[in-house]
Amino acid sequence: MTDTYRDKDGDQWFWSAEDDAYYTRDAVELLPLDVVRDRFGPLEVWDNGANGWVREPETQEQLLRRIIREELDRRLGKVHT
Repeated sequence: MTDTYRDKDGDQWFWSAEDDAYYTRDAVELLPLDVVRDRFGPLEVWDNGANGWVREPETQEQLLRRIIREELDRRLGKVHT
């Protein structure tokens, strides 16, 4: 696994050892990985062995949020961004 992640929107997050945080090519802020996961997750991580993106397992909270979001989308149409 590498220090490169991809969020649900396809943006890639890169590790900055100097700042001890993650950034995107177009982002103006540096964020800790936990914050990136909370705001933009679930994330995928680049796996050199598989030569591709591998999805991180969802936490229970992420799973519940996704299920609720999908159910709202099903019942009301897409109501969030």
